[in-house]
Amino acid sequence: DRLARVSQKQVDGAYWGPLLDHGVGFNFDCWNHYWETGEREALVEPFPRLARFAEYLMSIRKPDGLLPVEDLGIPTVWMDHIAYKEPRHKTCSFNLYVTAMLSHALAPIAEVLGESDRAQGYRQSGASIAAAVVRRFWDPQRKLFVANLPWAAGEKTTRLCDRSLATSILFDQCPGGAVQAAVKALAECPPEMGLSYPCNAGWRYWALSKLGRADVVLKDLRERWAVMPSVILNNTLQEDWTVRSDSTSQWSHCALAPLYVLFMDIAGIRPTAPGFSRCQIRPQLGDLDRLSLTAQTVRGPIQFDARAARGGHDIRVSLPAECSGEILASAESQVPLHELTPPHPQGLKRYRMDAGQTAAFWTSTKK
Repeated sequence: DRLARVSQKQVDGAYWGPLLDHGVGFNFDCWNHYWETGEREALVEPFPRLARFAEYLMSIRKPDGLLPVEDLGIPTVWMDHIAYKEPRHKTCSFNLYVTAMLSHALAPIAEVLGESDRAQGYRQSGASIAAAVVRRFWDPQRKLFVANLPWAAGEKTTRLCDRSLATSILFDQCPGGAVQAAVKALAECPPEMGLSYPCNAGWRYWALSKLGRADVVLKDLRERWAVMPSVILNNTLQEDWTVRSDSTSQWSHCALAPLYVLFMDIAGIRPTAPGFSRCQIRPQLGDLDRLSLTAQTVRGPIQFDARAARGGHDIRVSLPAECSGEILASAESQVPLHELTPPHPQGLKRYRMDAGQTAAFWTSTKK
């Protein structure tokens, strides 16, 4: 009865509320669950609600083509609580996030469910919002997205945010593929960078690793994570980068980036087909002396073991019986497997692993 007295827009927003960006993230959760498990049925129930959420987002677009982040009524846009000095600075990152959702999560879900017309519509909407973000926030001189570009003159400062830059790299949103400035900023974190709190650190790490800068990730794990007071004193992961004893600071939270980035980007194990029927392994081990882990998949365990040797690493990988794979390695590596063509866009060589195969090879640490 209470909801019946609220406008339909507010009802739709409240269904996902109060955080709209969490609704965007849930689209990715649904798609990633399908990608890792192959469970098509898991998409059927939420899809009508995901479609309604997309309709709601399109209904609140402003004349400039962008989604607002303020004055929304019941729902709000959070994104992060320490990366932004002003709420309006979230506009760029939120709109890039929605663009990515429409094109890389909701559209693929629609296609899996046989809704090709809807999928095309979602991609068109995503492209339209992306064009609006470029018009408003892309700095053609610096060649990256600036979070406060429309207001920089009045604010007398420039603000970047790791979330915008990471999203633009992960989902190929930089005009002309100009990613060099974004990855440099993510690696160096200049003073004008808004750095997300630990639970959102994974976006930056994924983007850096995509472009071969997992060395920055390893450095962060050593110098930013391992020295956390919560780690040293309590063997837990704190909510924020800075905490105080005997305060409301949370000393045990959900900052799991070191765990999933270890599997996805340091060992480099990712599915390339639904349900891990195929996978890609791109080790970026840097100066690690040793790494041994088991990635549990719906097809069975993927065993990974690496030890430093001869300026690189000796690696041994075993795949489950129903999972074939592809190894990505630098040109200097020694991989006794069938080489695939064409090579990876970043100049890495590609090698085929058959389902159930165990392979031993040496990779160079050169980028």
